[in-house]
Amino acid sequence: MKNSYKLAITAAIVGLGLGTLNVAQAATVSLSSSNQGWWSTSAINSNDNDNYITGNLGIEGFRSFFTFDLSALAGVSSATLQVQRFEGSGNPKKTLGFFDVSTSADVLSQKVNNPNINIYNDLGSGKNYGTFNVNTFGDSDEILSFVLNSDAIADINARSGQFLSIGGALLGDIETGSGDQYLFGFSVNSSATLVVDADLATVPESGTFGGAVLAGITGFWLKRKRKAFQGV
Repeated sequence: MKNSYKLAITAAIVGLGLGTLNVAQAATVSLSSSNQGWWSTSAINSNDNDNYITGNLGIEGFRSFFTFDLSALAGVSSATLQVQRFEGSGNPKKTLGFFDVSTSADVLSQKVNNPNINIYNDLGSGKNYGTFNVNTFGDSDEILSFVLNSDAIADINARSGQFLSIGGALLGDIETGSGDQYLFGFSVNSSATLVVDADLATVPESGTFGGAVLAGITGFWLKRKRKAFQGV
């Protein structure tokens, strides 16, 4: 009798545990930027401007940023940043780099505080997420895809449940004052997208299997108990 009673309690615990098992849902997820824009060495800006020009207009330098909300992600294995080409100027090919950003997302969103040389520098320095050769000219509606490297993936995973910002800058011999040299000019009303292969936040799995185990074992115990008090 005591052994049967212990068996029933154990079955209930096992069944409850199996019934509330959490599982990660693997998926390809596309996240639109929650904020984006540029910071400059000398130009003024506004908070509602989502243009992400990257490069130089005369003596004015521009670097872009893209902020993403990672609250639903975990276990990212790959990441691709997608942006619309829009228009470019200057040399026929540019070297574009993407970088980690130490400036917080809420500070970046206050674009009205342009110009700010410290934020401008932050968007083009630090940990490199990838360097790409980009044709300056092409179909303005084309979506360009940039596969980010392992450093970017590590930072995305480290900031799961938080905001992550990516900075964009032209590299090489492009200097302010060297004429108009830019990518993504006239970029308006087009959100950047971060496409990742990831696990979504864990969700409770159906308790059917756990319930079946619990019912089977408990039924076995009840049968033994019935035999005990019926004497058959």
